[in-house]
Amino acid sequence: MAESSAQKVLVIVSGEASSELAMKWARSGDLPNLDRLMRAGVAGTIEAPEPFVTAQLWGTLISGRTPGHHGLFDFMQRDTDGRFREIDGTALKTAPVWRLAEAAGRTAGTINLPFTYPPERLSGFMIAGQDAPGAHRSIAEPPTLYDEIVRTSGPYPLKSIFPGGREKADYLWLVERDCDRWVDVMGHVVDSRPCDLTMCYVGATAMAQHYFWGDMTDERPDNPYRDVVKSAFLGLDRLVGRLVEASGPDTTVFVVSECGAGPLASGVDVNAFLAQAGFLAFTPAAAKSDGGRRELFARLRFLAQSRLPVGVRTALLRTLRPLKGWLMNRFDGADIDWQRTRAFSRGEEGQIFINLRGRDPEGIVAPGAEYERLRAEIGAALLALRDPETGEPAVSSVHRREDVLHGPELDRAPDLLVHWRGGEYMPNESVRRSDQVFGTRWREGMAWPTSGSHRPAATFFAAGPMIAPGATLDGGRLIDLAPTWLHCLGITPPPELEGRVLHEILHPRPAPAVATDDRRIP
Repeated sequence: MAESSAQKVLVIVSGEASSELAMKWARSGDLPNLDRLMRAGVAGTIEAPEPFVTAQLWGTLISGRTPGHHGLFDFMQRDTDGRFREIDGTALKTAPVWRLAEAAGRTAGTINLPFTYPPERLSGFMIAGQDAPGAHRSIAEPPTLYDEIVRTSGPYPLKSIFPGGREKADYLWLVERDCDRWVDVMGHVVDSRPCDLTMCYVGATAMAQHYFWGDMTDERPDNPYRDVVKSAFLGLDRLVGRLVEASGPDTTVFVVSECGAGPLASGVDVNAFLAQAGFLAFTPAAAKSDGGRRELFARLRFLAQSRLPVGVRTALLRTLRPLKGWLMNRFDGADIDWQRTRAFSRGEEGQIFINLRGRDPEGIVAPGAEYERLRAEIGAALLALRDPETGEPAVSSVHRREDVLHGPELDRAPDLLVHWRGGEYMPNESVRRSDQVFGTRWREGMAWPTSGSHRPAATFFAAGPMIAPGATLDGGRLIDLAPTWLHCLGITPPPELEGRVLHEILHPRPAPAVATDDRRIP
């Protein structure tokens, strides 16, 4: 049983929200609800670990473990057979914080968190996030909660803010509408199903910062997109106000992001770099590659998501999901001559995979000395890579996976982890042929380029009964959040968690007396 304290915890995660922008607009009064949290509690930054791969960051946030243990390395992840597959919640190999809370007798509910599909049956509720195949009652547990939301709040806004097939002008109204829809949905759920631990996620800040950061800093007064980023933060603030009110005074509130954001210096095509350095070879036909078909698929996907009836759309998405993985492997690898390729990059942050014999489907690099020599050569070449505009190094460090990661999931990790200087560079995610290493960064299906990238300084606001007002956050890290939330619930974090409780921001109190029941945690 949990101890007698009736404390509750509400966690609101705002995708990649810049701590600098959140603090600036809170202090100016533009974000009054975040300002109230800051004045009543603590505000600052927490450090997100490099590389800033969203899946890795989320795994750490929800589990308090490092990727070698939680097993999330990227949205399209290399499996132990060398093939890449799109992952969902089943890829998480350690107990998330809500399961630890439930094991200790607390009630938990989550809304829209990534890597929660298929939804777990909790004592509270779970509505899956972006890894779900589509908006359908099967993404909720219990399914009747989804029916209730649609009945009271209208169509469920799963992934409605996501890019792909949209025009830039759509975001002039889409950001505000998406935020308001989540205010309605999450407000209703928190009102009707109070839990000891409630966690929710909104992604408008991530989308706005990635695609409108350059517009925000554009000094031209006639730029209609200058306030898109601010609109996302205003929507976050409305959500904070609504959920704080719904949660009541006995709730300790955390508003955080999985990483920060800032301006993009340049896109980087890592595979173009590898090709120029002699580590990768493209096929002779690569110039006539499948890029046009990729763009067509992105637009068709958007049209299907926006025009087809919900039932038809969801049935198609669920049925064709395995085919999507095959298509991704087919088209993303079509430009590469695998018999002459020793290394390639794939995924969100340009991590490096060795085409290893005996592991990868068409591997040519021998394990052992050849593998180690190749990793050293690639690492040295990356460290010598310089931005042609500034002459400055683009890469701050390169690490062998076993030097920075440990745990049973290490074999799923990239062979080399690349840390881009200051987060200012963002690799292209595709592996199509390109002859240009630095330049504009495009995302599949987008009609305009990326202008914002990830940063280590993640947003952190906290207030409520467990928070010491005016305390100073001292060296907080993303991995420290899960143990801190458990502590606030009166639960002793299990020893395998790799973060610490942020005692410096908490009211002094006796150590929690309730341990999680490890026998109940798979």
